[in-house]
Amino acid sequence: MSSTATHTDEAQDLLGEFVLKAGKAFLTVRVADVFGEPTTIRITPGNLAVFYATEANNLGSGIRTLAGLHGDWRPISELADLALNWFRRVNVEGMRRAARKIGLEPRF
Repeated sequence: MSSTATHTDEAQDLLGEFVLKAGKAFLTVRVADVFGEPTTIRITPGNLAVFYATEANNLGSGIRTLAGLHGDWRPISELADLALNWFRRVNVEGMRRAARKIGLEPRF
């Protein structure tokens, strides 16, 4: 079994069936867009670093963006937290590197 297939199986078990494909540097998930239409997005450690640097503490808007997906802050933040937990599990150094690259200091 390939590494991607193993990671995909593990991510589906841990996170849910909405995970289509997973690896050490990406998480491809099936979600609903702001109109409720199904869409697929690919989340990377870089996407998460940008989210936590610019979106996570934005109290001025109820809309947040993660990997090009715009929506209500609650489900977007929950998705970001799930993805962060995934990358901390399978690629903590890659997640730390992405965070430092944009000026964040990881606490994990």
